[in-house]
Amino acid sequence: MRVKSTSINVKMTVAFLSVSLISILLLGYFSNVYYSKAVEKDFFNISKEAVTRLNHHMEYYFKQIRLSSSSLLQSQIVQQWLSNEAPVDIDDLGKDLKRYIALNYSEIAGMGLLSKDGRLASITDYYGSQKIEQQQRWSELPLVPEMKVMQTHKLSNNQSDGEPILTLLVPIYSTRTLELSGMLIIDLKLTELDATFSRSNLGKTGIFFILSKDDVVIYHPESKWLGLPRSETDLAPLNLKKSEETSVQLWQGKKMLHAVIESQSTGWSVVTLVPFDEMNSGLVAARNSTYIVIFIIFIGIVLVVPLLSFRFVQPIRKLKRLMSQVAKGNLDVRADMIPGNDEFQQLNLSFNVMIQQLNDLMVTVADLRVQEVQSQLRQKVAVIHALQNQINPHLLYNSLEIIRSLAYLENVPMIETMSRNLADLYRYTAKWTEMTVSLKEELHHLKKYLEIIHIRFPKYFQSEIVVPEQYLSSEIVKLTLQPIVENAVKYAIEPLGGRGSILVSAYTEKNDLIIEITDNGPGFEKSEIMELKKRLTYMTSHIDEGIVKQDSLGLTNVHARLVMKYGEEYGITLTSYPGRGSVISVRIPYRISSSHELESIE
Repeated sequence: MRVKSTSINVKMTVAFLSVSLISILLLGYFSNVYYSKAVEKDFFNISKEAVTRLNHHMEYYFKQIRLSSSSLLQSQIVQQWLSNEAPVDIDDLGKDLKRYIALNYSEIAGMGLLSKDGRLASITDYYGSQKIEQQQRWSELPLVPEMKVMQTHKLSNNQSDGEPILTLLVPIYSTRTLELSGMLIIDLKLTELDATFSRSNLGKTGIFFILSKDDVVIYHPESKWLGLPRSETDLAPLNLKKSEETSVQLWQGKKMLHAVIESQSTGWSVVTLVPFDEMNSGLVAARNSTYIVIFIIFIGIVLVVPLLSFRFVQPIRKLKRLMSQVAKGNLDVRADMIPGNDEFQQLNLSFNVMIQQLNDLMVTVADLRVQEVQSQLRQKVAVIHALQNQINPHLLYNSLEIIRSLAYLENVPMIETMSRNLADLYRYTAKWTEMTVSLKEELHHLKKYLEIIHIRFPKYFQSEIVVPEQYLSSEIVKLTLQPIVENAVKYAIEPLGGRGSILVSAYTEKNDLIIEITDNGPGFEKSEIMELKKRLTYMTSHIDEGIVKQDSLGLTNVHARLVMKYGEEYGITLTSYPGRGSVISVRIPYRISSSHELESIE
């Protein structure tokens, strides 16, 4: 069942629509990709800028604490207590520490002095077990040569209770020996950090949090996670690798942008985490605009393209109708020609030219067919005329068979051999069922003719056939070689009374087979060879005018049959060396004969 094809009008509509939609979708895809990358890059820059401000604020905050405590640390009472060179009233020391807290930082939860020899003096807002735990932890802290911030911890037996604090360690140097003599320990509440982070916003719900080098939560708006390893919190699924770029991850069912930036002063990692949708509002707007554009283009294509395509398709439909008439054999149709230079007018012009050329070609083909029939007829007449040779071959070879039988009865072997070979030759010429034979068959009958010549000139005549075996299956026009050899016997061997030789050889040249008949006779005079070449050339260029009547199957006859069979580039050529001999070359295509059985050359 033949399926009806879709009209070109519908195809053009679908094609325009497909190309437009694909273009818009690709535009939307690449816009989404590049805009997302731009959002990530901008987010990283914003995060880095915000984190830089936070780091600067924290560093400034800790440095201010150190600077503000320098007068306290250099006071006489603190220096004496640390050196332990004179008794110090511990109550007066406690009053100085409390005065510092009251005048400077209300977020200080505890403060203490740790001497080089391990003595501890402290004041704290903690009570009971929390105070004991704090003082035990302080006494275990090592002295540091530079200010150091310890990670968040809670003073409680239960990690869900208690207030998270940061511990600041400030080294104290002796004013007398300038050696490290102790350390000021300050426990800070996170109220200042909370205030700092709350003033820095990333989107509507974006957050900052801080992780220590060993991945412990130092700061997070969710206070229950403070002091815990990140692996024990809901932050564990996040892949927080430190890099100079933003990554996008799914966290708690949301697509989140995050960046990790390391603080140079504390070594902590400040992490920013913001929902992706809060940073890509422009991308959402662009995507919605793309959807609107796609819808508008779709409506436009559906309404406009059919009208436009109809105008383009109409001339093609006219040509289709004309081509249908041409297919039915009507070569008188012509396309309408309207002045213009567009492709449709060029197509109409080409159609008209094609029809005219087709009409002319058909007339030419008809003429060529007539000429071909006439040429074949002339060729057959010429061959028959040449082979008849004004005798009846059947009568001749039947008579030769009678002579051969009588010679056999009278025991005259030479006459028997000659009559047999002549009979075979005339039977070969009379059997004109095939235009071509194999080279092997042609050489087989040529050898019979040469045997007759050897009987005629038994003492001095010599002949040799040197043809490689691979060429014996090549196709050749029947009775090509025998007339040429006969011509050599007539003009080269007979004038010398049989004192001469004939050599038949063959070789290939590209796709052609060259067969050479060489004799060592007297050769031709220069005028004779020029006249003969002139006749051959004339025969090649006027082959359709018929073959010149010959009394025998001579060189021109052989040449004419080869040209008619294979073309003007084939035939025979002559080369003569006066006083030394002649060479006649036969050029034919090297074709393998498949319609004839190869007979051995006896």
